[in-house]
Amino acid sequence: MYAAASFTTTSRPILTSTELHVTNFSEWIDEEVLHELFGRIGRVMQIVMGRCVYGYREAYVSFRSAMDTEEAHLQLNGWDMGDGFALRVRHSYTVHGGAPVSPAEFQRLQTNRFLGGYVRVSGLGQSFGAVRLRELFGTYGLLRDVSVLRDQDREPLGWAILRYQSDKQALFVSRIMDNTVVDDTRLKVVKLSNQLLPFTDAV
Repeated sequence: MYAAASFTTTSRPILTSTELHVTNFSEWIDEEVLHELFGRIGRVMQIVMGRCVYGYREAYVSFRSAMDTEEAHLQLNGWDMGDGFALRVRHSYTVHGGAPVSPAEFQRLQTNRFLGGYVRVSGLGQSFGAVRLRELFGTYGLLRDVSVLRDQDREPLGWAILRYQSDKQALFVSRIMDNTVVDDTRLKVVKLSNQLLPFTDAV
């Protein structure tokens, strides 16, 4: 929130808001990922996850300082981490029960669903780029897509989303590779459930 202040004849805003409302992110993004993303900009005090009235994912991210809050707002609104969704980031005081899209658009987008075959890999170090991940995970099935999640400076966040040709391949690799140690790093590999939820519009 902004509070007006006067200095002689000049008026300018003072930042007082320390909470952001975040929407338009996929089912693959959880509190841990958001904490890593927003925590690179400032000290995050709390993240509360939920769903808006139309069923979309949403989160309230609280910072220690108003300056960090505004910096995160400016840097991350519209940012696509790599999951195909452009974040919508707003100060929470501007939110009045809204949603990323209208109910009519929500209904139309229900036909646009992912078909499964996805796994999420976490615990990745800086050396795990898309090429390395294809070399490591491509032997267990046909990889259709590899997406490394990145922050606003395009630095890896430590997570990646892999899409296999089938759900069976995704399940197999999650069982084979989960908790394996590669380059002194223990990887967490989880098959993502095929929830029939719509994709949301970009900002």
